[in-house]
Formats: sequence, C-alpha cells, structure tokens
Amino acid sequence: MIKKIGIFILTALIMVNDNYAQVSNEINEASEKKISNPLQGLRKANSTDLDPSKHLMLDGVSTPVYTENLTLVEGDDFMQLMSNGDNFFDIYIDSNKEVKAYVLRKATDLEKSKMVKMKTNSEMPGKSDLIGKPALPFSVTDINDNNYSLESLKGKVIVINFWFVECKPCVMEMPELNKIVEKYKNKDVVFLGLAINQIDKIEKFLKTTQYKYNIVADAKDVVGTYGVTSFPMHIVIDKNSIVTFSVNGLGPTTIEDLENAIDSSVK
Repeated sequence: MIKKIGIFILTALIMVNDNYAQVSNEINEASEKKISNPLQGLRKANSTDLDPSKHLMLDGVSTPVYTENLTLVEGDDFMQLMSNGDNFFDIYIDSNKEVKAYVLRKATDLEKSKMVKMKTNSEMPGKSDLIGKPALPFSVTDINDNNYSLESLKGKVIVINFWFVECKPCVMEMPELNKIVEKYKNKDVVFLGLAINQIDKIEKFLKTTQYKYNIVADAKDVVGTYGVTSFPMHIVIDKNSIVTFSVNGLGPTTIEDLENAIDSSVK
C-alpha cells in the first residue's frame, strides 16, 4: 500500500512538474513573441512618407538593419550584404514618420538595374553636386576639444573624410590617409575625420588603429548637411571655401585622386 501511494505521489509530482514546465514554456514563448519582433509598432514606409530633405543613413550603425527573418546585421556582415548587389532594403517608420529600422531583402531585377546605374553615376568624375559650389557651413569639436568651422578655416584647405569604425573600406584606407597627412604637415591644410560613432567607440578603436586626422565623434549633423549616404566619403574644400573634390567609396585611384585634389587646392 505504501509503495502504491509512493508511486501515486511520484506520478503526481511528475505531472505537476510537466504542467509547470509547459506553462513556463508558454509564458517564455509569449514573452519572446512580445520582444522578439523589433518592428513592433512600426510600419513599412512608402514614397509619400519620407521627407526628401532628410537623407537616409543606411550604415549599419545609426539605424538598426535586419534581415528578412529579423536578425540584426552589423559590422562586416552588413558591409558584405550591402556590397554584393543582391539586396535591397525596406524602410520602417514610427507613427511620427521617423525612420527606425531597415529590413534587407532580395532585390528585384528592376531594383538591381537601378542600383547598378546609381553606382555607375556616383563613380563618374565630376558628377557630385557639391563640386564647384560653396561649401556648406559646419561647426564641430574634435575628440581633443579643438573647435573647427568653415568660417574659421577660411584661407586653409580643408580635407574631410566621413567614416565610421565598422566601415571596412574606411579602415583599409587609413594607412594611406596618414601618409597624406604627413605630406602636408607644414602646409595650410586641415584634415577632419567626421565619424558617426560615439566617442567611447572611437577611443577604443584608436587604441589599436592609428588615424592622424583630427577626429570628430557623433558628426551626424554634418553628415546630413552634406548628404552623405555611403562611406567612406572624401571632400576637399579650397582656401576660398569652394568644394573642389568629392568622392564616395574606396576605389583603385581614390587615394591618388584625393592627393591630386589637395595639390591643386594648395597651389
């Protein structure tokens, strides 16, 4: 009799534990469903939702980027997905029409052809809308508390590099950019590295990588002012505050073209 009671109690305990585990799993699954969808409360934007005066920042840092299965994409994975030409992105906005997320998906044939055309146009010399026009005003403070503005730098050549820590091409070109800084050390040339990262991430990055530009953290306002949508981007402004050079990306002649543009502006 005692043995039967023991078996009954053990069976009851197993049933209770099984029920508890099932309820616990259901609670956890419900909880995960609540927090696992990063697009909750957002909706996919259409062309009329977006303000054309505001530049989209698809850099994998400023605004989160997800795959179609809602996996967060960062760093090298982001660069690879964006560079292979097979992916396009949908924009998700909140109730105030502020961009809060991007979702990468397979591009249609039409979207692929448009991307190829845009890339071709951006690589053609002289195509930048900035070249030949007055530089847009800016005022920044670097990570060493030095202040710079377009007005205060008039009479000097200004070389700006827009970059961010996770941008692989940005980091790849830094050794060559450092050589250019050394070349013009005693000239009226000011080098500004405007990053979109916060200062703590930049300081950590600089512990292992040398970059001789005057580095400005959290420069998203200037990035927006100059309409930067891809990185790295280089701009040269002459002594009269006119943009003489602008290029996006890192190509086989980028460094040489940048150096030639500085030479021309210094003379």
